[in-house]
Amino acid sequence: MARLSCHALRVFALVATLLAAGGCALIETPATTAVPSTPPPAPSATDLREGARLQRSAVALMSPRGNRPADPEGAARLVEQAAQLGDPDAQLMLAHGHLSGAGGSRDAAAALVWLQRAAQQGQPEAQYRLAQLLEAGDGTARDVAWAAVWFQRAAERGLPQAQFALAMLQVAGEGTARDEAEALARFTIAEQRGVAAAARYRAALQGRVPPAAARQALGRVRGETARGPVPPVDRALVRFAQSTLAARGSWIGPVDGRDSPAIRVALTAFAREQGLPAESPFAPAVVDRLRQVAGRR
Repeated sequence: MARLSCHALRVFALVATLLAAGGCALIETPATTAVPSTPPPAPSATDLREGARLQRSAVALMSPRGNRPADPEGAARLVEQAAQLGDPDAQLMLAHGHLSGAGGSRDAAAALVWLQRAAQQGQPEAQYRLAQLLEAGDGTARDVAWAAVWFQRAAERGLPQAQFALAMLQVAGEGTARDEAEALARFTIAEQRGVAAAARYRAALQGRVPPAAARQALGRVRGETARGPVPPVDRALVRFAQSTLAARGSWIGPVDGRDSPAIRVALTAFAREQGLPAESPFAPAVVDRLRQVAGRR
């Protein structure tokens, strides 16, 4: 998915202003909201096409054309309609509007609703922002392990800031298994793609990771790419399961995000131990319980 244009970024400020004035009838939320493991319903292809059309029209209204002046309020209305239909870029814009705090109206809980929808569709900036809010406990309960999942998803979709954020968690072993070789790889990629802060962390780790391990990790991480909506089971989710089970002594295999019969057997055993129904090993109920376990570490 392409990065948002300068015109689209201007819409962020517009939406924030209208939200502060109560100009948009958006989803009402409590002061905090849960970030469920169950993904939101996917929009239909028809709704996505119409949402994308409305989003393009909204961006066009932000600039004057010929004798027609810019129409920021009309653009904001179209952004909201596009978001309701499922356009992920419009959903990200509304989330930014809620987070901007214009007029003292910052609402992280409301932003999370839109971020979850956009993130599930593979919008990398929404995935990254969702992870940041989860890590900080902003608008929701703090959940660093689930933040690591979304940082990885954004990283695999090309966002270097997400590589850096996930590397920081891997160095500390916070929310995910400690892995200096993989963290070094992520710092290296982030630095190469313009995250200046990654340079000193990369330099600090370089002398601690054997060169062969560093090369292997870098090759693996560079090969971990993804596009489009988040599938029911992906590398980030598998890594989360491996890491959480390993921390409680229920997994002795690698924490590498690779799905396998072995991790599914381990998850099934975990579900039985927790008294959960015998569903899919990666069923939302199992993931929810893993998140609870990870949160107690």
